[in-house]
Amino acid sequence: MNIVILVSILIAVIAVFLQLQYNFLMPPRKGLPVLMYHKIEVGKPDGLTVTVDQFRQQLTYLKDKGYKTYSFTDLKRMMDHRDPLPSKAVVLTFDDAYRNFLTRALPLLKEFRYTATIMVPAAFIGKTNIWDQGNDPLLTGEELHRIAMQENIEIGLHSFMHHNYRDLTPDEAAEDIRNCRETLAYHAIPHTAVLAYPYGGYPRKDPEEKMRLFERFTELKLDFALRIGNRINPWPLKYPYEIQRIDIKGSDRFFVFKIKLRKGRARFFA
Repeated sequence: MNIVILVSILIAVIAVFLQLQYNFLMPPRKGLPVLMYHKIEVGKPDGLTVTVDQFRQQLTYLKDKGYKTYSFTDLKRMMDHRDPLPSKAVVLTFDDAYRNFLTRALPLLKEFRYTATIMVPAAFIGKTNIWDQGNDPLLTGEELHRIAMQENIEIGLHSFMHHNYRDLTPDEAAEDIRNCRETLAYHAIPHTAVLAYPYGGYPRKDPEEKMRLFERFTELKLDFALRIGNRINPWPLKYPYEIQRIDIKGSDRFFVFKIKLRKGRARFFA
């Protein structure tokens, strides 16, 4: 076998590896990336924890590349007016309302003048992340009220008891949302009409059950619901109750963050 054939095979193998591992050959996607964060903390990164240094690096990249952040209130207005999507629009979301949002993420968001949405599991306000046997402190009602008063932060729903909506009937899901709203009202926490499905779960593969669930959402005047999916959302948003988010992990290298921002996912089969 001559050297030309060997080099060709090597190039082909590398190309396949890069495509499978980093989506190398897929072009950037047009549309709206919605980024999903959980914890921002000093120390060791992991699947749910992005370090302060990583977060600063990511915000700096967004700013340098001309990205502007939008709230779900902004998106609703743009949808209602049939506005085009700005070319460098991005949405930042933070699940579970960890207290480190106040101490770590919020100062950086203020510094960069960026907007974000906190998704709150209402039954656990001021408690810890018991649903995954954790002991991370969550924001209190007073802290959430104070944060919500700032113009660059909005509050969304993340179910009442951090339930997987795939395991709830449409009527149970509707009751769950009502419980969320009543609890937030009790704490005088204003919120926008957006729900992030815990675990990204909902009856996606059961068309009839999904339709009934979405009918309840419409009755409750819910504007948006967010899954995971790791895809860029085409604009205008055709499926407002199935908006896909991109999972931002502290365990990812920085170049993976950049790939996810432009393509939705790094791995071809993610």
